[in-house]
Amino acid sequence: MMIKKLGLTLFYLLFTITAWGQAIKLPLNQRGTDAEFSKTMMVTNVFEFRGDTVANPLDFASAKAEDAVLWRKVKAPAMSKNYRKGFTWIFSGEKKDAFSGNHTLLLIENPGWTAFNTVIWTDRNHNLDLTDDGAPDTMKPHQSLILSLDDKPNGFKVALEHFPVSSFPQFSSMNDKAMYLLQGSRRFSGTENAFRIRRLNLIYGNWKSGSDSFVLGVKDVNCNGIYNENGIDEIMIADRGDEFQNQQSCVIEKNKAYLEWNNAAFYVNEVARDGSFVNLKRETNTKLKYILNKGDKLPRFRYAEPRDKSKTKMRRVRRLRGNMLYIYVWHDQSQKHIQDSAELHKLGRLQNSNLKVLMLNYGASSKYLHRYANRYDTRILQGFSSNTINGKLKIKKIPTGILLDKKQRILAVGITPSQVLAQLITAGNIK
Repeated sequence: MMIKKLGLTLFYLLFTITAWGQAIKLPLNQRGTDAEFSKTMMVTNVFEFRGDTVANPLDFASAKAEDAVLWRKVKAPAMSKNYRKGFTWIFSGEKKDAFSGNHTLLLIENPGWTAFNTVIWTDRNHNLDLTDDGAPDTMKPHQSLILSLDDKPNGFKVALEHFPVSSFPQFSSMNDKAMYLLQGSRRFSGTENAFRIRRLNLIYGNWKSGSDSFVLGVKDVNCNGIYNENGIDEIMIADRGDEFQNQQSCVIEKNKAYLEWNNAAFYVNEVARDGSFVNLKRETNTKLKYILNKGDKLPRFRYAEPRDKSKTKMRRVRRLRGNMLYIYVWHDQSQKHIQDSAELHKLGRLQNSNLKVLMLNYGASSKYLHRYANRYDTRILQGFSSNTINGKLKIKKIPTGILLDKKQRILAVGITPSQVLAQLITAGNIK
């Protein structure tokens, strides 16, 4: 009877005091990045600027050593004779002409001597006249620079920094060899004079109401300064402070999109063309498509339980019926897991509790999990998660907590150990 009462009380506390639906006009006023940047090495190579001509862009991915090099005259600004001069091209989405393709031209004064300022002129109107685009941008020594490639208020921007050769010596050597092979009649300035580039083609906004919060961003995928192109641009959602994950993005179709996050559905019905705002409805009282819903039965699965440093035994999660169950899927590199660990261990030390705790680790070794289980004085059950288990549980982020009643019906998804402790105290199960 106590278990039934506890389950009903938790269900009421967790889900009856929620908003039924909120219409939100969310300003997008911050530049961000997604996980793509940390997984790719984007470099813009610089070539010597001689006389008054520049060569056509070199596509590193498809170029061949025998490709013809085209040259065009440009109108250059007054540049200091005391520094080397260079030019480069940055991909910027819109196709301009057959010579430049989808690229914007930069002229550079002092591309690589980091003890002095680097001055950059950007051909924003793509007429090969570098004197009519406004004042140049200045990159100060050992600092990055945010560069606008067009004149749109929320247009395409990039962050440039002198390429950190000492941090990536192997890549730098490979890049040098490739560029000297492909340069043709150009004169490559060396990777030490190149720039590492970060595309700032994602604009996001923060939303917070009470304890609920999220960040939502739109990504200008083809980098042309337009954020709502049908079937091309993307929309993403994450917790505040977390990185946007590309694999969880949603493509914008007919200026609409549908997302789910933290037990809520987000119906996007308008994305501003210039990326200045998004209109959406946040709905917490609807059946979700891609997340486990409250009241659903927990999907059946088997998990590997560590028995010693090298052996495991398969267990069925269904055998844990009869008690409330808190499943915590985690990995040891997560900062949120570190923050959760104290309350998680408290849950595992509860005496005469109607709650069992099952920790499913994703990514660690059996030896690590065996040591973890022996290190802390808890009654927590240990096991391994997997892509199959994560798929069945419809997990979008790790760590994730799932609270179940004694029949393994879902009471809450995305609930933290501290929230479980608080609900147990409120329900009178513990003091």
